[in-house]
Amino acid sequence: MKIIEQFIKGKENSLKTCEDGLFTGSFMAAVIDGVTPKSRYLWQGKTSGCYAKDILLAFLGKIQRSELKSQTPEEFFSLLDRQLAIASGMPARKAGAGNSDSGVLRFTDYPRASIILYNDICREIWAYGDCQCAVNGRVYTHEKEIDRLNAGLRAFCLEYELQKGKTIEELAQLPADPGRTAIEENLKLQMAFENKNIPFGYPVLNGQGIAPSMIKVYPVKYGDEILLASDGYPVLGGTLAESEKELQRILKEDPLCFRVYRSTKGKKSCNISFDDRAYCRILV
Repeated sequence: MKIIEQFIKGKENSLKTCEDGLFTGSFMAAVIDGVTPKSRYLWQGKTSGCYAKDILLAFLGKIQRSELKSQTPEEFFSLLDRQLAIASGMPARKAGAGNSDSGVLRFTDYPRASIILYNDICREIWAYGDCQCAVNGRVYTHEKEIDRLNAGLRAFCLEYELQKGKTIEELAQLPADPGRTAIEENLKLQMAFENKNIPFGYPVLNGQGIAPSMIKVYPVKYGDEILLASDGYPVLGGTLAESEKELQRILKEDPLCFRVYRSTKGKKSCNISFDDRAYCRILV
């Protein structure tokens, strides 16, 4: 495989706080999207999303060709999930118990991540979560049903604020996005649907075991051009420049991300985008 172009950028314009990760090796490439934290708890000074990303990147860097060659997607993602459990001490706790404000961790505090990778040994793309990919121009977004629901509710709340007389500019300057605030409880409740193949269920590495039926596998062949990206790109273009152009257009037309592109979060006035982003273009 040949890496044509790769790029990563944090929404705060800092890689230190960026919860996306990009890994490229001789036989594998991967994009990791650490889940936006739903609590203020920090892991070794990092948000749960950053911590999850770093744990997975470190593990990918240790994988040997022989190990990857011998594993199925289910075995591999289970192994990654186990790394999060080990790194966070999850086996020693009961899911859903505790309160981080009192020093005891809650289920919402734990590290989570989505991942998509290209395995050059078997020439397949493996996905678990909502990272995107494309094969010869055909895009697979893996958008979550629960995200569409919450993005719609957030949009409704922002439209309501506009009806009350606020302007988009005023909403953008508020210390807290009223739409995001309105769906905060939903964002925590949705964790009950993690790794369950049911309505509103979705796949995510969370240290609690994966749902094999929610793994996506895309076979590719020699000469194919593939893209791996996080969902920080609303439109996945055939090149990095095209993807960036569409992102900048949307940020200009709809910085709060509730009309042109509905999201569960918008661009804060102090940030350069609504989300972190990572992109990798590969020639098989």
